[in-house]
Amino acid sequence: MKNYNFFKTDDNSTGLYNLRIGDIYHSKTGAYKESNEKFISPSYEILKNKNNIKLLDICTGIGYNLKAFINKFIDKELIIDCIDIDDSLVKISPFIKDGIDNQSIKFFLLNEILKNNIRLDDLNMELKECLNLENKHFFDEDMLNLIYFLSKSPYKTMQTPQKGTFLHNIYYNYISFSNSKDEISHLFLNKSIKYHFNDARIILNNIHSTYDVIFLDAFSPQKDPSLWTIDFLSLISNAMHNNSILISYSRSTPFRSALLELNLNVGKTILNNEDFGTIASKNKNNIFYPLTNYDLKLIETRSGITYKDINLNLDSSTIINNRVIEQNNSNRISHTKFLKNIV
Repeated sequence: MKNYNFFKTDDNSTGLYNLRIGDIYHSKTGAYKESNEKFISPSYEILKNKNNIKLLDICTGIGYNLKAFINKFIDKELIIDCIDIDDSLVKISPFIKDGIDNQSIKFFLLNEILKNNIRLDDLNMELKECLNLENKHFFDEDMLNLIYFLSKSPYKTMQTPQKGTFLHNIYYNYISFSNSKDEISHLFLNKSIKYHFNDARIILNNIHSTYDVIFLDAFSPQKDPSLWTIDFLSLISNAMHNNSILISYSRSTPFRSALLELNLNVGKTILNNEDFGTIASKNKNNIFYPLTNYDLKLIETRSGITYKDINLNLDSSTIINNRVIEQNNSNRISHTKFLKNIV
């Protein structure tokens, strides 16, 4: 975990800063609060009447969007695919102090991670590296005690079906006292998570499924455009049925431009009159706050030229450089001149 710095956010959840990319995963105003505002709130009105929901969570990280989603739709049947290039963050996700009161969700995530063939020894190794860096106060003590107990118990030598029973017994006897039996039943019996650890471009090119909601929470297009190209977004569009929604925190002009080029209906996610991000759908009725005339005119400038990665294999610097060349050769009006004309 040497590439990451932990920090406390204003809602007492834990944020991460990626030293290699030079960007934060979470807002200092609150990591859990941010997930609810930018991803859960925009999806709730559209999904609240569905009993079965399929979620694709791109760039899961330490799982705030995932946890917030499960917490909000805890009474629903959920089938979830999570994509992240870095499995180390997923390994520590059940143990991070996240500001979520429902302790059972952390236990559920641990159960699903172990069901995805991530070894107990690997979890311990990841945690040991974090805790050696004097970050213990960012982690949930009860969950750390649980993983320590599992390491010393017969769990490691059990067959897979026995492991599930063993974990459930621990949960019911020691953790579930703060939750109703109905909630526990919903949490464990009608939800499943599958984790995919690789470049999202490779994974999504090989997932032949559609989802009710897709969260795109990659690093900003300016930092790492590989998951914001029109070619990658085309894969996302293919994974959407007629009533699906794509939600992202990004308000990037080339991102919104690409969505429009893919014939998706595009709008804003608004909270307290503030533009929080972007929502797209093949169903225009899912767009409550359409792009303004200003947004659409801005997309017509050089700023609206999309990032491109036809073979889905270019590195970020090449994608950025290719776009700069295309912008320089374009007959479109520049962003600066567009703003001057408005004034």
